[in-house]
Amino acid sequence: MDLKQKLIEFVKNDYIFPNDMDANVFVDEVKEALKSTDGNLRDRLALNVICKLIEDGKLSDDKCCQLLQELISDKYLLCGLGEECDDSVFGRSFSTYPISAILAYNRQVERRILTDEDIKNVFTAAIKYVQEEKDLRGFVDDKGWADSIGHGADFLASLAEDPALSNKELNIMLDAIKDKICINHACHGATVFRLSAAVSEILKRELISEKEFSDWVASFLKYENSGDYMKDMRLAYNRSEFFVGLSGRLKEQSPDFYPYASNAFFELI
Repeated sequence: MDLKQKLIEFVKNDYIFPNDMDANVFVDEVKEALKSTDGNLRDRLALNVICKLIEDGKLSDDKCCQLLQELISDKYLLCGLGEECDDSVFGRSFSTYPISAILAYNRQVERRILTDEDIKNVFTAAIKYVQEEKDLRGFVDDKGWADSIGHGADFLASLAEDPALSNKELNIMLDAIKDKICINHACHGATVFRLSAAVSEILKRELISEKEFSDWVASFLKYENSGDYMKDMRLAYNRSEFFVGLSGRLKEQSPDFYPYASNAFFELI
C-alpha cells in the first residue's frame, strides 16, 4: 500500500492509529509528503495526519524534539528560501503547521518537552522565513495552495502564544509583519487578514507597551512613495486592508484599546 492510500485509510478510520504501526517511524514517511506537489496528498492527507499524530501524543517526546529540529531546518522551513515560483515553497509553507502543533502540544503537556532555547530557535527560523520568503503565490494551478505568507502569519500567531518569548521577540515579530505588508506586491486579502490576526495574538500577551505599539503604527507612514503608480497603489492597498482588519480585531478584544487614540492608526485605514 503506498503512502497516499495509507493516509486515506487512516482518515477514513477517524484517525485511529493501527496498533501494529510505529508512529515514530510512520511520521518520517508522512513528513516527506509536506513537500509534494500533489495538493490532495499534501494538504488534505499528510498535513492533517501529521498534526493529528502530534496533537494526540502519538509521538515520543524525543521524536517530537527531533521532528521539530528537522522542520525548522533547511530541509523544510528554510528550504529554497528566497526562490520565486519554485516547488520548494510547498515544503516551507506546509511545515509551519506541524511546527505549530508541536509548540501547542508542548504548552499543553504537564512537563514541557521543549526548552526555552528550543523555542528561541523556532523563533529565529520563523523570523528568517517570514522576512526572506519571496514566493507570494496563492493558488498554483495543478498543485494547490502555496500561500506561504498566509501560513507564515498563522505560524507567527501560534508562536506568539509561547511564554518563552519576551517583549523583545514580540517586537521583532511586529516589525517582520510590517515589512511584509509594506511591499510593492498586492497581497491576497485573506493573507493580509491573517497578518492582522497575528498582531492581535501578539498584543494579547500584554507585553507590548502603548508607546511601542503607537510607534510601530506610525512607522508604517515612513514608507515613502516610489513614484511608480502601481507599486504605490499596492502599498496603499496592503496597508489599508491590514489596518481595517486589525481595527476590527482590536475592537473585539477591547473597545477601549489604546491604538484608537492614535492619529496614525486612523490615517492608515
